[in-house]
Amino acid sequence: MMEKAAWAQTPRNDSLKLIAMVTMLVDHIGYMFFPQYSIFRSVGRLAFPIFAYQLAVGYEKTSSLKNYAKRLFVFGLISQIPYSFFSPGMEFEPFRLNIMFTLLLALGVVHLYCLSTARLKVYRDTKERKDLFYGIGALGMVCIILAAVELLNIALPDFSLDYGFYGLLLVLAFHLYRNNKAGMLISYIVLSFVYTYVYGAKVLSANSMAWFGERYGIVKSLSSFGLVMQNIVYYNNGLLRLDGYFFQARSIFALIPIYMSDNFVNRVRLSKYAAYWFYPVHIALLVLAAYLSKAFLP
Repeated sequence: MMEKAAWAQTPRNDSLKLIAMVTMLVDHIGYMFFPQYSIFRSVGRLAFPIFAYQLAVGYEKTSSLKNYAKRLFVFGLISQIPYSFFSPGMEFEPFRLNIMFTLLLALGVVHLYCLSTARLKVYRDTKERKDLFYGIGALGMVCIILAAVELLNIALPDFSLDYGFYGLLLVLAFHLYRNNKAGMLISYIVLSFVYTYVYGAKVLSANSMAWFGERYGIVKSLSSFGLVMQNIVYYNNGLLRLDGYFFQARSIFALIPIYMSDNFVNRVRLSKYAAYWFYPVHIALLVLAAYLSKAFLP
C-alpha cells in the first residue's frame, strides 16, 4: 500500500472546490452569452487547473479508486446530454466529450503511472523480468493514451476530449510535484508552451500532421517549426499579453489559490456530490437559457 502524501491527510476544506465552481460558472456564462468580453473566459481559466489539482489530491485520499472512477463515469454520462448542445450556436455535438471524461481518463493515467513506478522500483530490487515487463507496459499505456487523444481528434474531426492531452498531463504534473511548488510551476509553464504550440500548429498548418514532421522531413520540419512558432508568438502579441494562442496560459494564475489553500482560515464544507451535480445542472440551465433567449428575444 502506497504511503499517503502529507497534504492528503489534512482536514477537508472545500474552499478550492467552491472557487473552481464559481470561476467555471463565470467562464461558461461568458462562453454562451458574452463571447465579446474576454474577462469572463479569463476568470474561467482558473477552474480546470483547480479541478485537476483536486483530482490529484483525490487520488491520494480516496478509499476506493473504483468508486471514484465510477462516479466520474456516471456523471460524465449525465453531463454529456446537455454538454452535447453546449455552444453558442447549440449545435448537437455528441462526440465532443465533457470534462468528467477528461478527469476519468486522467485518473487512469495517474494510476498507470503509479503502477509503473512501483513495478520498476520492485524490479530494481528483485531483477524479476515480469516486474520490468509490467512497469514498462504500464508506462507505455500512459504514452498510448496521451497520443490517442490527439490522434483521434485528427482522424475524427467531430471527436474531442475537453482539454485533451493537456488536461491529462496537468493532472499528472500535479501528482508528481504535489510537494514541490517550484517543480509544479516549472512543469506548468513547460506544459503551457507545449499545449500552445500543438494547438497553434493544428490551426495554422494546412496539414494538421505537418507538425509531426511527416510531410517535410527533418530539416524542413525544423524550419516549419520555427515559422509556426513565430506566428503563434506574434499573433495578437500572444506571448506578451497571454492572448491569442497563449490564452489558456492565463490558467497559471490558478496556482495562487492552490498554493494558498493550506492557509485558508475559514474552512468550507460542501456535499460530496455538490461539484458532480453542479456540472451537468449549470450546463443544462445555461443551454436552456440560451434556447429561450433565441426563441423569445428579438
